[in-house]
Amino acid sequence: MVQRQMTRRQLGEEARKAAFDGNWEEAVALNQQIIERFEKDAEAYNRLGRAYIALGNLDEAKEAYTKALRADPANLIARRNLQRLEVLWGHGSKQAAETTRPGPMPRPSVFLEEVGRTWVDELVNPDDLQLLADISPGEQLQLSPEDDRLVVRRASGERLGEVEPKTARRVLDLMQSGNRYEIYALALAGQTIRTILRETFRDPSVATTVSFPRQITSRAYLRDRDLLRQRDESEFFLFDEDEEDEEAAQVTIEPDEEEAAEGESETDSFEADESEDIDEEEDTGI
Repeated sequence: MVQRQMTRRQLGEEARKAAFDGNWEEAVALNQQIIERFEKDAEAYNRLGRAYIALGNLDEAKEAYTKALRADPANLIARRNLQRLEVLWGHGSKQAAETTRPGPMPRPSVFLEEVGRTWVDELVNPDDLQLLADISPGEQLQLSPEDDRLVVRRASGERLGEVEPKTARRVLDLMQSGNRYEIYALALAGQTIRTILRETFRDPSVATTVSFPRQITSRAYLRDRDLLRQRDESEFFLFDEDEEDEEAAQVTIEPDEEEAAEGESETDSFEADESEDIDEEEDTGI
């Protein structure tokens, strides 16, 4: 019986699955199959570059991202990763063998925005840029409360930067009340990295207190979120899956937060799903 050849879409789905499972050699082979048939597939070149970085093959990664940019000169994922590679090389001082190998990608729901429960922002007081460039998009980081600061570290303990003070103070107070949070890297952003901070458990004692009220009330936040999507900051393909319905939580905005939000702009009526993809499928780098 003759086996039917997989379509371009099927190959792409298999390549993305291999990346999410951390099977980087398989991801290389699958993306190369796509490129053999579709020589100008920028998305396949981007996925190939990501797989080569994971394997520590920086020369091959640079070649893949360069070809992605030739196929699509406006491709921000390829351009950003070429800049990241320049930092990783450190003008020739960093060897490929020293790059950190990312493991399997985390669950896709990590990269969904949830109103009042997630906060996308850049770290302040960042550490050395070469260290930050070694962070893979999707890498889970650690939150480390230190006095009145919320420091972000790698699992190995290396300091990366801090959550901005206003958000940090609120999260620290809620952590004291029993809330739990997790944080993941998204991408390099200038001299720092952009992260997504997520509430994973809300203690019954603060059941009506939202973690990130500015996300709900600030028109400036909504504008920034739209800019985030347009700037193509995410490198993640989110699998189509049925999302579990969540009970709508009553929102309590504390006076100081409400005044701060009103100072930025008027309160918007917000009619949207609770979860929203950071980027569309065609804008991803996996």
